[in-house]
Amino acid sequence: MSRRRDEEIEEIIKSKITLPSEGDLFGLVLRRLGGSWLEVSCSDGKIRKVRIPGKMRRVRIFEGDIILIRPWYGIQEDTRADVVYKYDKSEVRWLLKSEYGKVLREFIPEDILEEYQ
Repeated sequence: MSRRRDEEIEEIIKSKITLPSEGDLFGLVLRRLGGSWLEVSCSDGKIRKVRIPGKMRRVRIFEGDIILIRPWYGIQEDTRADVVYKYDKSEVRWLLKSEYGKVLREFIPEDILEEYQ
């Protein structure tokens, strides 16, 4: 691809990507627990049981996926959260190049990061 085409794709991704708002965290799906629950390693170093809300149930989420989560503030904020968004490979590549790259590299293992390079 040409450099100009790459820049156009970069701009499209930047305009469409869902970035974390205040209180949101990045997460790495460790395993599916059944029903609409996941076990997720979060960017704050905690492992949470995360619920897939109704609007996200059509999105396929698997082990090793990078997701955006919102903890249940006020109620079990250290152990529970909801899925807000699932990032695809191109979005994770963009995040790794952005200011969020440092946060992602801190909690995602190297073997999983290699998939996105």
